[in-house]
Amino acid sequence: MGLFDAVKDQFLDVIQYEDKSNKLIIAKYQRDSGNNELKQGSKVIVRESQNAVFLKGGILADILPPGTHSLTTENFPILSSLKAFPYLFVSPVIADVYFVSTRQFIDNKWATKNPIMKRDKDFNMVRIRAFGKFAFRIVDVAAFMREVFGTKGIVMTYDVVTYLSSMVTEAFAVTVGQTHQSVLDLATEYRNLSTEIQQRVNEQAAPLGIQFSDIIVENLSLPDEVEALIDEQSGIGMATRDMASFMQYQTARAMRDAAKQKGGLAGLGAGMALGNTMAQSIQETAGTSSDTHSKAEQLRELKALLDEGILTQEEFDQEKKVILGNR
Repeated sequence: MGLFDAVKDQFLDVIQYEDKSNKLIIAKYQRDSGNNELKQGSKVIVRESQNAVFLKGGILADILPPGTHSLTTENFPILSSLKAFPYLFVSPVIADVYFVSTRQFIDNKWATKNPIMKRDKDFNMVRIRAFGKFAFRIVDVAAFMREVFGTKGIVMTYDVVTYLSSMVTEAFAVTVGQTHQSVLDLATEYRNLSTEIQQRVNEQAAPLGIQFSDIIVENLSLPDEVEALIDEQSGIGMATRDMASFMQYQTARAMRDAAKQKGGLAGLGAGMALGNTMAQSIQETAGTSSDTHSKAEQLRELKALLDEGILTQEEFDQEKKVILGNR
């Protein structure tokens, strides 16, 4: 330390911290000279959405809320009792000062690193992946400093977010595992699912002094092979409802693919012939089904007339032969 720095350190300090990046959760106040002495009468400026935390020998001392404070024994009762009380702060106290942000940190990402196994009423057993975002804030600075900063030794913002992300992922796994809803139903219940996850993870985070203000489930997906089977089942369902339209669509696709291949014109001709044959077969089947349905309706109407006594048995038998083509 130079002579100028030594003299400069004897003047009263203004202790403050401005996070220009707006991304830091916790930052340590440090003089340029590296001297951490706190002097009687120095000012501590704590900005909005900040708390100033004083540590002496690794022990949590005093916490200051937003505002301008003077270093006196009245404002720092714990710190004074630890070191400076006999001297009424006349002797400087060496302590570490940290500024903890209490604002809301948004747009943090979470995701399942490995698929989560779930029993499912539609698919029996499935593997689920999911990802989303979460927001959090520090609501109890003392608990945060003791449990996260002190016990777990987490200091960097990235490490804090990573740790919280793992908590959200765990809560998601437990919530999905306990629900009786199928995966297909969960895909339409993102908001309710997010609410359940948030309630569960806040119970775990409360002792840490952290509150999750929002959790969002952005996507929930199945393995590619399972999604392919779902698409195939959808196609089968479409074919069952309207076989003629489905076959026409499939024929058009086959003709398009054949035209792209080597010798595509020949393949295209064969495809058109096959398509016509299939379409004709479908139409005949549909026509037969429609004709059979029409005859059945006529017979029902005829039977109703017989039951009401409007037709005799002989007349009924005669009309029945006509309808069935046995005349």
